[in-house]
Amino acid sequence: MKIKGRYITANLKGKRTIVVSDIHGELELFNALLSKVDYSEEDILIINGDIIDKGQNSLGVLRKVMKLLERDNVYLIEGNCDIIFEQLEEEWLYPYMSRIHTVIHECLKEMGKSINDFPTQKDLKVALYEKYSKERLALLDLPIALETEDFIFVHAGVNEVGNYKETLEWDAITMQRFAEKSHTSEKMVVVGHIPVSNYHENGMLDHRTLIDNGKRIISIDGGNQVKQSGVLNALVITYDEDEYRIETTFVHPFEMREVIQDFEVSYQEPHAFTWPDFEIEVFDGDEHFKMAKHLKTDTDFMVKTEWIIEREGKNYLRDDYTDLFIDVYIGESVAIIGDYKGYAYVLKDGVAGWVPNEVFGM
Repeated sequence: MKIKGRYITANLKGKRTIVVSDIHGELELFNALLSKVDYSEEDILIINGDIIDKGQNSLGVLRKVMKLLERDNVYLIEGNCDIIFEQLEEEWLYPYMSRIHTVIHECLKEMGKSINDFPTQKDLKVALYEKYSKERLALLDLPIALETEDFIFVHAGVNEVGNYKETLEWDAITMQRFAEKSHTSEKMVVVGHIPVSNYHENGMLDHRTLIDNGKRIISIDGGNQVKQSGVLNALVITYDEDEYRIETTFVHPFEMREVIQDFEVSYQEPHAFTWPDFEIEVFDGDEHFKMAKHLKTDTDFMVKTEWIIEREGKNYLRDDYTDLFIDVYIGESVAIIGDYKGYAYVLKDGVAGWVPNEVFGM
């Protein structure tokens, strides 16, 4: 099946449009984002896939979106995580559920059941279809793409050549690293699916929306629930007659902490490494940082000691990593991703990096 069998159209001119993607079961963050953009019933709302799984309240998000979909100006595009109710008999399901928190876990909890209560996956499927028919149907046969005057919204990507509607449905919701590819449409293609930070440049883990006017691609997945430092991004699209304007914003789940001492790095050449290329070779250092080599790129860099894990005699980064130090100044506040020995891992303006604890008087 191809996109052309499951795409819809809409007009954005004359109204403000809010676009969000990859909510991944984070109801509080979704509500915070809608509040930040001052969302109202007059706005068009486009949710570009993956509303469930990974976060802790997928049922809450799903039920909120079901309520929102009662309005004619709210659109939900299918993402790869949104089809889990149609995959309940797949062999990979239980191994996947052992690693990832899913909407199925939440359904079982509401039912007071566990996987062990069902002799087969088919038995589980029958029980869930009976109890959660409304939730399942809300996610069934969603549009794969939404086309407007100047935009195409699709979860993961479209074919690089030819009419985008010829893209296979599966490719449209699972395509990898679309922002590094191209397409032939004259319209902007807006995608989620792959966290923006995976396209890092200049050694920075930057989670903010990536707009590539040359390729006509906008990537909005901020890495929420996928990256330790991830955020939930939004696009705000408005029109002045035939000209559109795009604004971006984001929310995050981290506590804020005020800076009481300036910290500024005069010169640095930062590095960033993202999944799945985590193997490193570790050299000398101190209790805070070690010198290391990233084997995939043959890059020498400085790694926080807590970020090193050993497995089967080899060393790896435990997660996406940057050795960027963030400049901070008295009176401003930054988001605290995590506290580590002597340093804090922080988020400032959507970019992750390190500051010494002294900037907080610690």
